[in-house]
Amino acid sequence: MTETVIRVDAEPEIDEELLAEAQRQLGLTSRNEALNAGLRRVVEQERARRRAALERMQQMSDEGLFDYGALDEVDE
Repeated sequence: MTETVIRVDAEPEIDEELLAEAQRQLGLTSRNEALNAGLRRVVEQERARRRAALERMQQMSDEGLFDYGALDEVDE
């Protein structure tokens, strides 16, 4: 397994202009608040995208659009 090491003293490269714009748009003064708000939005958007995909697949399954019998043929 790959081991990931995070150096506490290593400062990540952050686009200062992008961060400042995010702070203005969100009405935040703290860099940390802006970074956490951005990360939170990305996570929430990805969760919503995955949830929608799962709901579409469930709907397709409910409509009988998957041929589960074909799986048995593959095993033979």
